[in-house]
Amino acid sequence: MKLLNIELNKDIISLGVGNLFRFILLVIYSRLQTYFLSYEELSKFYLVFSLYTFFSFVIIGPIGIYVTRNIIEWYQSNQLISGLKSIYIKLILPISVLAFISIVTAGYFLNYDVNLLIIGGIISLIIITKTANELIYPFFNLIDRNTIYLILIILFHLLNPLFSFLAIKLYEPTHTFWLLGLIFSNLFVAIIGWRILKKVSKEDKIINLDFKTLKTFSLYIMLGNILGWILTDGFRFVAENEIGLSAVGILILGLMGASQIFANIENFFNQLLSPKYLQNISNATYASRAKAFNELFTVAIPLYLSLAFLVTLIAEIIISVIIDKSKINEILITAFVIGIWIECFKALINIVKNISTSEYKTQAMIIPYLSGALVLIIGFALGYFYDVTSISKLILLSYVSIFIFSLIFLNTIIKIKLDILFIVKRMIPILILTFVFNMFSDGLYRIISLPLYGIAIYSIINYYLKKQAR
Repeated sequence: MKLLNIELNKDIISLGVGNLFRFILLVIYSRLQTYFLSYEELSKFYLVFSLYTFFSFVIIGPIGIYVTRNIIEWYQSNQLISGLKSIYIKLILPISVLAFISIVTAGYFLNYDVNLLIIGGIISLIIITKTANELIYPFFNLIDRNTIYLILIILFHLLNPLFSFLAIKLYEPTHTFWLLGLIFSNLFVAIIGWRILKKVSKEDKIINLDFKTLKTFSLYIMLGNILGWILTDGFRFVAENEIGLSAVGILILGLMGASQIFANIENFFNQLLSPKYLQNISNATYASRAKAFNELFTVAIPLYLSLAFLVTLIAEIIISVIIDKSKINEILITAFVIGIWIECFKALINIVKNISTSEYKTQAMIIPYLSGALVLIIGFALGYFYDVTSISKLILLSYVSIFIFSLIFLNTIIKIKLDILFIVKRMIPILILTFVFNMFSDGLYRIISLPLYGIAIYSIINYYLKKQAR
């Protein structure tokens, strides 16, 4: 179907509309949360989520990558239900128990104004329910059942604020009862998703998971994630001593704002690109996997660069929407813009990392992440980075280092062969757009560029999807 000579792709349109609803519901959730919870309760909420994020990012995340890498093969061999059950019962449930014991034990050594017994129980329940949900609903996106995928994800984002609202109305407006909404909404959607999954999957084989391979696969990703944590969170402790608490607040606000914007759009891109890539590498030869990666990487470069140029161009407008005007200043805007380019390189690194997971050589990412951590540490040690802007640039330099070393080391596993002509042809209009609209100082004039960037980004994604459909 065509509109104004633009070929419309139903997957791009449907997922785009679905993600728009999801974004609106996320805004509603955030507004309700900040309205009902006091600053003290919000602080406790973020403490809980920070603790949960440690377990989910460092331990559960690598397991999730292993599942994503193999889930299509399990589905095609009628072992999907058995595989997910094994992962959940033998790994996720023990991790939830480990989390509970670790947090409760820490309560005897740390002095926090919270009941760590209750916190441990909540985090354990979040791991049990949230991981169950996140093991199920992404599968439907991977097998092109996007209607089911969108229904489940929108249902969750509807129920999450609703259940949290009901919990605090029935009891009291505390972080504990607010988090019950997260737990019950994940549980509810996971049950629905599981029932649909059992109907979709023709299960007749019991899987015998190779936990030795999974352990090796996940271990190096965990080590890489710990090094990645230094870049995303660890720098804050050093920066606070260098530039003070107030300046660190501006730095984090700028970088987190960039992360939220870029991550939401990157998630949409992944919903369109990842299923085709994973389908192409499942039960495929080395040559087919190499071809699938290079086609994905060729498209990803102009795609993420286009997004970075667009957000940079309208950075001030975005900041005025997502951040209260009392907090906005030139330093914050600069940190936000640098943060966008940090997120761009992080997204490209995630694409390149597909080589390591595709070929089960996840140890190849250790040195690239180590190089980034060393750049950060050496930069602070030299004393050249002493304010918000320079520290933002140091973090960006760290991710550039990771990207370069990733290309070098992963190129020895799969030969990286890019379609340079395609990239150049796609980037020339973007660079011209950026140059022309950058001459306008008034941000409202820059808004005019949105549909033009949108058409360029749409055409890149549509090109990839059409090519994979042949």
